Order: sequence, then C-alpha cells, then structure tokens
Amino acid sequence: MPNLWLEPISKEIEILRARNIFEVIQRPKDKDILGSKWVYIVKWNKNKELDKRKAKIIVKGYAQVIGKDYDETYALVMHLESVWLVCTIAVTRRLCLWQVNFVSAFLNSENSFNVYMEQSRGFKEGKDNIFLYSIIQQSR
Repeated sequence: MPNLWLEPISKEIEILRARNIFEVIQRPKDKDILGSKWVYIVKWNKNKELDKRKAKIIVKGYAQVIGKDYDETYALVMHLESVWLVCTIAVTRRLCLWQVNFVSAFLNSENSFNVYMEQSRGFKEGKDNIFLYSIIQQSR
C-alpha cells in the first residue's frame, strides 16, 4: 500500500470504528466470509489541483446472497428537472446554493444482517480474526 493512501485509509477505518460499524472477532467456522477491497478516490479543486484523497473499504458484494447477507438495495437518484427547479427558485429569490459532500452518508440506516468480511489489507488485528460488519448497503 503506497504511503500516499495511508492517511485516507486510516481516516476511513477510524470513522467506521467511531460509529461502531464493525468489530474484530475470531473467525467463525460456520459462516461465509466475504472478501474486501479498497476503492481509492482522488478529488480535484476547481483549478484542477489535487484537493484530497479518499479511500473506502467495500465488501465484494458479488458473493453476497439475497436474504442471507442483505434484503434490499437502494439507489438515491435526483432527476435533472428537480435540480432545474431548485436552481430556478434560488435565482428568482436571490438565494445562494452550495454543494455538500457527506462523509460516510450511508452509515445511518438500520440493517438486520451481519456480514463477516476479511480484514482489509494493511489493517490486520490478530492472526485469524475477521471483521463482523453490521453492514450498510451502498447505492449502485
């Protein structure tokens, strides 16, 4: 793992720990263990200069089974007409608009499924331990 990604990876792990999203447990023998991987995101400012790096850990969802690992998926969608309407209202009322980037926006929903996931590369705790996630379904 390159050093330039160490800070965003550490930040992601700390956010997940602070919100009690996962705990490190001993590997169970009777449960399916899913893999994990890191997704790296580079954010640029308006001058096309590096703004920040973000890292997200994701479960390899293609191995999940509906009804066992999850029950529903959600995708947040905004229609272009809705954006135009908001912009029109803002212009006519001389309001200011700004963009918000939510950190860990999906970590506030309820889930009744536990997902057993391999620890992420570079963040191993114990020899044969895994992550037990109360996992939140990401949008697609």
